Amino acid sequence: MAAAENKEFMTHFIEEVINKKNLHAIDDLVAKDFTEQVPFPGQGPGREGLKFAITAMLAGFPDMHWTVQEQIAEGEKVVTRFTWTGTHAGAFMGIPPRIKGWRSGEW
Repeated sequence: MAAAENKEFMTHFIEEVINKKNLHAIDDLVAKDFTEQVPFPGQGPGREGLKFAITAMLAGFPDMHWTVQEQIAEGEKVVTRFTWTGTHAGAFMGIPPRIKGWRSGEW
């Protein structure tokens, strides 16, 4: 794929898997032997490990949304700078949500 196609692929992945919360799309979009360079604690290898990590993020931040700010591509590599927003509404990596304090200002 050309650099532009690789950037388009990454944008599609973010929209389909993260923003639309379609973890089933990982089976079609990610290589079976995918390697996470910086895995979450407890994250296994491959697609299933990626599903584990994204599921953990969505459990903690069910309204999570990523917005691509910038992408740079060269050859097969794509670097994506993004921001993400979400409400900490569930436990995330052992950290309980603090929605009551967040919404009411009571900490």
